[in-house]
Amino acid sequence: MFRFFFAATALLIHVSAAAQEPALTPDSRLPGLLRERAVLTRRYAEASAQRHSLFGNKPSKKDLQEVVDALQGIVDKDQQIVDVLNETTQKATTTSARLAATTTHLETSSRDDRNLTSQRLAELESEAQNLREREKQQLTKLRNLEAEVAEAKQGHFVRDVLIAGLALACVGLLLVRRRRK
Repeated sequence: MFRFFFAATALLIHVSAAAQEPALTPDSRLPGLLRERAVLTRRYAEASAQRHSLFGNKPSKKDLQEVVDALQGIVDKDQQIVDVLNETTQKATTTSARLAATTTHLETSSRDDRNLTSQRLAELESEAQNLREREKQQLTKLRNLEAEVAEAKQGHFVRDVLIAGLALACVGLLLVRRRRK
C-alpha cells in the first residue's frame, strides 16, 4: 500500500511539473482533474489517520475500507489525468507533424521560387545580351549604309562635276566651231 502511495505521489509530482508547462490550453481539463486529485489525496490522508478500532490505536475494517476507497478514487483520477496527458501528447505530436509538413512544403516552395526566379533572371539577362548584340549589329549596318550613302554622294558629285565640265567643254567647242565658221 505504501508503494502504491509512493507511485501515486511520484505521478502527482510528474503531473504537477507537466501542468506548469505552457502546453495547457485554456480549455484543458488537467487543472480541474489535479484539483479533484488533491481533494481525493486529502480524503485519503484523513481516512488513513482514523483509528476507530475497539482494540485501541488500530484502524477498523470501516477505516481500512475508507482508505481503500480513497486510494481507488486517487487511482481513477490518476487514470483520467494520464488519459488527458496522452491526449495532449497526441495533439502535440499531430501538430508537430503538421508543422513539419508545412515547413517542408514551404522550403520546397521557396526553393522552387528561387529556382524559377534565377531561371527567369538568366533568361532576361540573355535577352538583354541578345538585344545589345542586335543593337550593335544595327549600328554597324547603319554606319555601313551611311558610308555607302556618303560614297554615293561623292560619286554623284564627281559625276555631276564631270558632266558640268563636259557640258562646258561642249559649249566651248560649239563656240569655237561657230567662231571658225
